[in-house]
Amino acid sequence: MAKYYDDLTLEEMFEQYDHTYMMADDHRAYENGRRQREIWSAKVEEQGGWTKELVETYNKYAPGGDDDGFKLDWKLIHTSLKQNKAE
Repeated sequence: MAKYYDDLTLEEMFEQYDHTYMMADDHRAYENGRRQREIWSAKVEEQGGWTKELVETYNKYAPGGDDDGFKLDWKLIHTSLKQNKAE
């Protein structure tokens, strides 16, 4: 049975996510990737925000190595979250 992207778990979303959408020549592909990011970003926020485990799950499906710009950096996210709480 086909599922809508909205119905997937976060891990399934990360697995299906088009990490390279912002480089697409086709505007439809760009819009689809942008919409996917909006959906999983909202779901992450609904679940209380980024955790180390979520970052690891996201990075499991992100293409390339650590220096390619597609993987998330937990230390950076964690530092940012701490600074936002302090403000």
